[in-house]
Amino acid sequence: MDYKQAFCKPTTSKQEWGALTDNRGRPKKDPSTVGKIKKALDFMRNHQFEVPFIAFYRKEYVLPELNVNDLWRVYKFDAKWCRLRDRKDKLLSLMERMQSYQSELVMKDIDAPLPESVRIISDDDLNRLRAVQTTEELKDVHQHFLMYYGHEVKEMLEMERKKAKEAAAAKTKQKQYDEDGNEIPQDPEEVPVIEVGAHPEATVKHSIHSGPYAICRKAGIGGFAKRFGLKPEEFGENLRDNYQRHDVEQEDGTPLELAKEYIGPKFPVAEDVLKAAKFMVSSQIAREPLVRSCVRDVFFERAKIDVKPTKKGLKEVDENHPCYSMKYIKGKPVRDLVGDQFLKLQIAHEDKLLVVSISDHIGGHTSGSYIEEIKQLYIRDEFMQHVQEWNKIRTECVEIAISKMLIPDLQKELRAHLLEESRENILRSCARKVYNWLKVAPFNVEFGDEEEDEWDTSRGIRVMSLAFVPDFSTASFTCMIAPDGEVTDFLRLPNLLKRKNSFRVEDKQAKEADLNSLRNFIASKKPHAICVGGESRDALMVAADLKEIVNGLVEDEQFPLIPVEILDNELAKVYANSLKGESDFRDYPMLLRQAISLGRRLQDPLVEFSQLCTPDDEILCLRFHPLQDHVSKEELLEVVNLEFVNRTNEVGVDVNEVVQNPYCGNLVQFICGLGPRKGATLIKILKQTNQRLENRTQLVTICHMGPKVFINCAGFIKIDTNALGDSTEALCGSS
Repeated sequence: MDYKQAFCKPTTSKQEWGALTDNRGRPKKDPSTVGKIKKALDFMRNHQFEVPFIAFYRKEYVLPELNVNDLWRVYKFDAKWCRLRDRKDKLLSLMERMQSYQSELVMKDIDAPLPESVRIISDDDLNRLRAVQTTEELKDVHQHFLMYYGHEVKEMLEMERKKAKEAAAAKTKQKQYDEDGNEIPQDPEEVPVIEVGAHPEATVKHSIHSGPYAICRKAGIGGFAKRFGLKPEEFGENLRDNYQRHDVEQEDGTPLELAKEYIGPKFPVAEDVLKAAKFMVSSQIAREPLVRSCVRDVFFERAKIDVKPTKKGLKEVDENHPCYSMKYIKGKPVRDLVGDQFLKLQIAHEDKLLVVSISDHIGGHTSGSYIEEIKQLYIRDEFMQHVQEWNKIRTECVEIAISKMLIPDLQKELRAHLLEESRENILRSCARKVYNWLKVAPFNVEFGDEEEDEWDTSRGIRVMSLAFVPDFSTASFTCMIAPDGEVTDFLRLPNLLKRKNSFRVEDKQAKEADLNSLRNFIASKKPHAICVGGESRDALMVAADLKEIVNGLVEDEQFPLIPVEILDNELAKVYANSLKGESDFRDYPMLLRQAISLGRRLQDPLVEFSQLCTPDDEILCLRFHPLQDHVSKEELLEVVNLEFVNRTNEVGVDVNEVVQNPYCGNLVQFICGLGPRKGATLIKILKQTNQRLENRTQLVTICHMGPKVFINCAGFIKIDTNALGDSTEALCGSS
């Protein structure tokens, strides 16, 4: 199931991940992938290995077919399969109990004929349920069961309760004898009291079956429906094979003549009986799982969409609206929708700007209508008058079943399916955005010609960062970030954005004063790199001023050429306004907190982004995609966290550094095998024992890790042997 559903099933709309072949026409995942998936599932299920561990330390079993993202997809679909299997098992148990119940009813009077309206559950029905692979197929089987047997569930449960009570009563009446063969009288207090309704399923609520189908069934029309010549499952097989595998059995009389045999109080006229029988046959065809599956596949492939604006939409859907290019659509195949287009249409539909409808017409292969083609699979090819009358009734049943009953359900399914694909596209775009942010390595610069210790970058870099807003009345701030992420100094620059060539002498002098302050700050603090927040186009001017200052220091003070970078400040702005930023630097103004975040991001983007991975989920305040608010918060948080897990385990985490410097602490939760709770406990134990982790064995001896957690996480915990001295084992410096 994982292989077919995760890697072989094409998407209905056009999605990047939905293509089954690569650019050269080769299959993306060939059948040899199945063995790799089985091995991966064996690791996950039987060995409790987590995905990063498999990707890095069991890669020989899964590569090259499965990369880390494929493994996460296998993990996700395995969870889906487990939920589907549980639901299948429950429905299978219910059907088997119903089969036993029917058998008991038949055995009570074995010579009596079966009522015409009764449908006995066969082994084929059970096998069909066992073969279910998708939630849609399971829903079809469940609806089929409810139509035929839903009204009998209550009686079945009552019989089961009655049998349980009788069995318990019989057990209490068993006579007990002593060694001499004398009967032992039973203490009345020891006799269990059997309460009515004590069965665990006594509280099951039953739906009231009073719909039109139930009325027809109670009126005895089911027998007439069986005489239409073809069972619903036989018609489904004809439809699946696209030829008349099962021939239609023909009655001798006309439909109205047979209908007179079923006249009763509810339907006193033959025409009404015929209408009721047509409704029952149509319902049975529409609920037949094989029919639904065949029509669903065709409908999803050939469905077309129409879009037109409302009166309100004519004005509001202009060139700036995301749906402007889709304002008028007539008969566009849904398979031509791309990416998140359908979600945009649905949002406009909900806002009463557009009317989005899915056509109920299905085009055929050899004719204009698919329904007309499949009608030929439910008729008898004879020219006698009564046969033609029956054929007309049968084709009407097919028309009602497909057009009136099945297609409206499939339209809802298709709409939900297209929305799901659009949301999946958004989630993947969000994951790609996070990946692009986190894949950036820590900034690295080397000053090879300098011999002074101040310019040694082997233990990290000092960063000077500057943040501003394009407002002359608001002061800018710059700060110095030490290699460990601590703020060592900062500077307020109230006139930095004013022009050096200003006509106002006061502005010119104020600007020069700020530039002199910056020069003195750089000269005394000796940063290894300088970054400026890219708030507006003014960032180019500020960066040019800083480069001019650096060039002056290179000439006058023999400084090395310090790089000046312009950095995206979206993360910095979110951090400055976050609860985490306020708690870390409560007394600092907003712009200074921005500057701190900018400098830390340049030092190590992964660590700085992780600052927002708090219990308050402040990481979701970042804008990953324009439509991210239209996907569930839980799903978005899951894909974001997965990217953090992948990147964190690629580089590892130095736990000793985290103990000394809590700034890096948020990464521990993403270590393979740990998570927020175990990660916090690990750091807490190391702090309480006041010990440094010298080798990985101490994860068991000091931190009391279990074997599974240890195996999963040990390979991703870094131990810096150079910082610890000679007391560590040489091999523990590997990560």
